[in-house]
Amino acid sequence: MSNDNPILNYITSDLYLTAYLKCKGFKFIVEKAKSKSTFSFIETPEILSVVNEYLTESGSCEPLAYTNAIKNIKNLLHNIK
Repeated sequence: MSNDNPILNYITSDLYLTAYLKCKGFKFIVEKAKSKSTFSFIETPEILSVVNEYLTESGSCEPLAYTNAIKNIKNLLHNIK
């Protein structure tokens, strides 16, 4: 059975983790409720491995791309009503 809407089940409210995952090529959906935002990703072994890299400070990415990802996500959050 085909499902065009994949289940997004890795959820975080960490903007900086989301920026890191964005730099690593993962797509996300943002949900904003009042002043709280959450970022939803499709949970895969790959994403869990990259999250672990981030949390254990063993990962790396291009610094300028990371900075731009943070700015873009903040702009996105600012523009969501």
